[in-house]
Amino acid sequence: MEGLTYVSTGQFAEICHVNKKTLFHYDEIGLFKPTYVDDKGYRYYSLNQLDTFLMITALKDLGIPLKEIKTYLEERTPDHILQMSNEMIHKVDKEMDKLKNIRNILQETIEYTHRGLQAWKNEVRLIDQKEEYLMLSPIIQESDVLTDLQWLTFFRKFERRTQSANTSFVGAMVSEDNIHAGKWDDKSYLFAKTQTPELATMIKPKGTYAVTFHHGSYGNIGITYAELMTYLQQEELSIESFAYEEYLVDEVAVQKEEDYITQITVRVSSN
Repeated sequence: MEGLTYVSTGQFAEICHVNKKTLFHYDEIGLFKPTYVDDKGYRYYSLNQLDTFLMITALKDLGIPLKEIKTYLEERTPDHILQMSNEMIHKVDKEMDKLKNIRNILQETIEYTHRGLQAWKNEVRLIDQKEEYLMLSPIIQESDVLTDLQWLTFFRKFERRTQSANTSFVGAMVSEDNIHAGKWDDKSYLFAKTQTPELATMIKPKGTYAVTFHHGSYGNIGITYAELMTYLQQEELSIESFAYEEYLVDEVAVQKEEDYITQITVRVSSN
């Protein structure tokens, strides 16, 4: 042993920010052994081993089994490290995309929940809104909603197609005709807002929108639509196109359906 070329198990563990038991385990399975063991059984590691240990840690963090890592170390060559590194970069890129989507879900959850907590009750407000880019599902057919399973399958298929770091949670659109007919449960499309115009299949136009919030179960959302229609009649306003439903507070945040909060937004014009 020469100077600081070797360090004890505890020192090496501290350098690598791991528990000493990890080094003991790696030694026992033959994955990563100390460079030197003295007569008393004390293990010593060379600082030259640091890069190898860091590679083991990186591969383990990517979910590579220790058995496979051990095989790689036993068979490592420059060509092998090039091949493995390229494969791992691809895996890291996929994991980064996955984490970006998870982060977007969490960020959207924060935004939607804040909007829900700020939602007013028993009131309709007129708000000028900018245009928004929307991704639409195929038009919802009767066959898509015959059973809960078919509806859930249709919803999840659209959600999987649109879910990314550039889209919002999925909402639903109710046509003007269905609103007037009192068929509030008959949705025309699902939609997700996107920040990428090239992905949009519809532009929600800028204009004046009537905005209200339904507090309670989806099953009695007709109460809020009826109040909305009464307000529009009193103000001599007409509905243009669709109502947009956004589900701000749902079963993810609350335990009872009566605590759900749904935002309803519809573009209006003067009669």
